[in-house]
Amino acid sequence: MNIHMLLRTRLLAGMVFLMALAGCAGPQLMAVPAPNGPEAESYLKRADLQAQAQQQVEVKVAVLRDNESQAVFGLPMAEKGIQPVWVEINNRSKSPLWFLPVFLDKDFFSAREVAYLFRGSDDRQNTAVERLVSDRQINLHIPPGGRVAGFVYTNITRGIKLVNVELAGSRRLLRFPFARELPGGGFDFETIDPAELYPRERITDVTVAQFGAAMQKLICCTTDKVGNVMGDPLNLVVVGEEHELLVTMVRGGWDFTETTTANSIGKMIDSMVLGASYRNSPVSPLYFEGRKQDFSMQRARATISQRNHLRLWLTSLRVDGKPVWVGQVSRDIGVRLTTRSPFLTTHKVDPEVDEAREYLLQDMLWSNGISRWGMAGGVGAAPIDQPRENLTGDPYFTDGKRLVLFVSATPKSIPEVELVEW
Repeated sequence: MNIHMLLRTRLLAGMVFLMALAGCAGPQLMAVPAPNGPEAESYLKRADLQAQAQQQVEVKVAVLRDNESQAVFGLPMAEKGIQPVWVEINNRSKSPLWFLPVFLDKDFFSAREVAYLFRGSDDRQNTAVERLVSDRQINLHIPPGGRVAGFVYTNITRGIKLVNVELAGSRRLLRFPFARELPGGGFDFETIDPAELYPRERITDVTVAQFGAAMQKLICCTTDKVGNVMGDPLNLVVVGEEHELLVTMVRGGWDFTETTTANSIGKMIDSMVLGASYRNSPVSPLYFEGRKQDFSMQRARATISQRNHLRLWLTSLRVDGKPVWVGQVSRDIGVRLTTRSPFLTTHKVDPEVDEAREYLLQDMLWSNGISRWGMAGGVGAAPIDQPRENLTGDPYFTDGKRLVLFVSATPKSIPEVELVEW
């Protein structure tokens, strides 16, 4: 099926769905079976394999797969967008700790919220489901020498899930970041091996003081696949190890995006028809040094038409031994038709691209994810009365600067963050 036929089929299907939905009397109540199945405890074995420990505290986590959720709870959690995460905390220290699940998923579900989503016509069954889900929810207080274990009911994530366990105590905050690859794949993300991407002779290591001049030498903008046409401005630079960068972004509420396939385009069209959110909707490929983005992430609103999104590429630069990523960040404010896209539709980009850049800075400061930041040149100014265009014809204007963020391995409050001026 070509993309034109897929577009027409999805749009017609969406209209039929809306008409059918209008005629429905209400939700169908369902009876839920008790937990069963051989997979009900398999997640515990995975949790034991990669425990983390610091300051006399040990943490284990396991992200439940769809079939495990069904087996453990007897509930089709995935159908409601719920992904239980098992967390076990052993506090061998002499002071109490509090688990902060909001840093794992700021929109996590409460136990009774989960139970309510599965309510049926049988009151006894509803009570049993509520008790089951509540009893398995983790206790947030960990006394000295104590152990707690249970589930956090998170929003479902596909591909790679970063589980950030943060524990607060008296004048201390412990962070345990876990990355868990989940079955399914199909995400615009791939772990980068710098040694394979750049031979040693291409690596350039500079100091922080020298970094401003080095960034001036980077190309101003993304390009098309062949490198002949300039696109969106490369208005972002991030310094930090890949894992630390991903943890910081997820902690700030950013999601991975799916690769562009017939299936993801179909889901995107469905979301457009229904005016729904699609947290992992794909972004189009842009190019730096002849390769498409190494990964992309986004913060989606309640409708697919609006989102903040960014793309990042690993460069051959290093700052005091730390990897340097160059990127593009912008805000989508709508959807429009275009002949410049093979899918006939594209997101409308906010022409004031500096706003999206500054939003990201505020977001990273708010989430305590950076140790220093600054602004550097390299993009080239494009005034509002003489805008440039991206590859799909959207105009943009900019002061020509790049936001530079240094990722912090430990949380930094805003007064602790250094401003670097080049």
